[in-house]
Amino acid sequence: MAKPSAMKTGIKQTGVTTPAVGFLTVPAFRRVLAATCLCLLPVTLAAQQIQSLSSIRETARVFAESTIAAGHDRADVEIGRLDPRLRLQKCETPLEAFRSPGQQNGGRTTIGVRCASPRPWTIYVSARVNSYAQVYTTARSLGRGERIREGDLRLVEANVGNLSQGYYTELDQLLGMELRRPSRPGEVLTPSMVAAPRLVTRGQTVTVLADAGAARVTMQGTAMEDGGLGDRIRVKNPRSERVIEGEITGEGRVRVTM
Repeated sequence: MAKPSAMKTGIKQTGVTTPAVGFLTVPAFRRVLAATCLCLLPVTLAAQQIQSLSSIRETARVFAESTIAAGHDRADVEIGRLDPRLRLQKCETPLEAFRSPGQQNGGRTTIGVRCASPRPWTIYVSARVNSYAQVYTTARSLGRGERIREGDLRLVEANVGNLSQGYYTELDQLLGMELRRPSRPGEVLTPSMVAAPRLVTRGQTVTVLADAGAARVTMQGTAMEDGGLGDRIRVKNPRSERVIEGEITGEGRVRVTM
């Protein structure tokens, strides 16, 4: 009985044995490989034409650091994540960042990133900017109408991004100001809490300096309104009953230009 022949590892064609790759000949395998590469080529090119999400977030971060966080003692910026499914046409020009009107100068905010190329687009990125600075707080309890002295104040570091009502960083902005309402120790002082001291009160007798060209006349008058430095108030001449308007220049002093 004849023995079965051994399994051949090649396919005999016209007397020539060609190695097989799987079940394909080398020429057939090469044709399949070339077709596969051609199919993948459009996908590769498409990926190269998509704007990377990292470049958008980086544009927003640089903008936040150079504008919102600038000028503070220290700051840190957190940029929100973008939907990984987002597909935007790759911009032909450098990306531009901007802030929407009404956004806070710190804290949670939104930064716009846009492409101004022939095929423009705009996207908004969430961000949080923590900016820290030395701000003035009250060192003790103060009552309404009290004038602020240096000993009433204390400097502390605060995240100013959370101080939407404002704050003070300079001592001379607060010295001599009056409190509009009581304050507790450690409270950050804001512009709405203080006012220029009243230098004139209604019904007070004030000194009026009237400038009339080269001549200057000093007289007494009765203030008809309260006011602080630089305020314009009405003053009545008690003799003539004439009412004039002038600017408060000091405690109990009003200047009038005739």
